[in-house]
Amino acid sequence: MITTMSRHGALPLLFAAALLLSGGCQGTSPKRYGEAALGFGAVLIRARLILPDGETRIGSIAMNLESANDSYRLVALPDQTSLLRIEPDKYRLGPTRNMFGMLQKNLKVRIGNRVYVVPFPRDILRKDRLNVRPTKIVAIGYIEARLLPIQRGREPRVEVRLDDSVASRRRLIEDIIQRQMDHRTPTDIRDNLISWTRSLEQLLIQVQGEQDNKASYKFGTPDVVQDE
Repeated sequence: MITTMSRHGALPLLFAAALLLSGGCQGTSPKRYGEAALGFGAVLIRARLILPDGETRIGSIAMNLESANDSYRLVALPDQTSLLRIEPDKYRLGPTRNMFGMLQKNLKVRIGNRVYVVPFPRDILRKDRLNVRPTKIVAIGYIEARLLPIQRGREPRVEVRLDDSVASRRRLIEDIIQRQMDHRTPTDIRDNLISWTRSLEQLLIQVQGEQDNKASYKFGTPDVVQDE
């Protein structure tokens, strides 16, 4: 038996279907503190929100992490380093997308109870792709948003950049390792973080190597090659 539905009755179903489809268009939410599993990789990210009178831990910054095959919506928080489990691939950071999958040219930054809209930083778009390999972790860095001192008669200005320095990436790794050992960390999260121990150790050695190489280049004496 086939029943008919009124126009008004069909609208809620169509709206619900649009919401379900929009989740995939905007990007998948990665598993935060997901357990290490064969075939998955992970990234580390955190927000740094700076007011004229100091740093705040209230707010968030959202960006997309996209490859030719996958799209993830990353939310960086200022009060914790996030380990986000994703599929292995080569990714770029970029703007978020709307419910129809269209790229947003502006970036929304929530600092405290206010939301600021700024052009997406071109410096971030020019970054090299992130190669996330199976069972490996990539430390992206800090997404930093700085609210500049407000001048009378002008709109507030926010500057956004990616701090992917060696020191910052190392800090993210050490923070996750610290959470593994912290008895205050919820048991399920701590167990999942412990499953990434080997990957974290390898990443820490890799980043430390970058720091040592940078120091050698800065303070060492370059070889002089002479023509024969």
